[in-house]
Amino acid sequence: MNAILIIVGVSVFLIVAALIIRTSRWKTVLTAPGSQAEELQDKHAYLHGRGIRSRIREQDGQPLSGIAAGTMDSSLQYSALNLQVHKDDVLQAKEALESYTHELHTTHSPIL
Repeated sequence: MNAILIIVGVSVFLIVAALIIRTSRWKTVLTAPGSQAEELQDKHAYLHGRGIRSRIREQDGQPLSGIAAGTMDSSLQYSALNLQVHKDDVLQAKEALESYTHELHTTHSPIL
């Protein structure tokens, strides 16, 4: 009986430790209200296209992807979203997001 309790205790400890390690690999680089979900998804797609590991999570850490979640308008369901990047890719992501902003503003600006 004691052996079973020890095995169960160790198993629970290993699962909790794995979850903590798994979530600590991601850093939030942007947060947006649900009404700006489309913009956050565009930035996520841009990072993904550049090979930067990123994901979108609901504020409380639940996974989210507008189309994959079965809805095009995720702003109705979620109050705030986080764009998270793998901890090894944070610097690349910040540079890429600056480039994204620059490209967005220069491609939509009239030529003077």
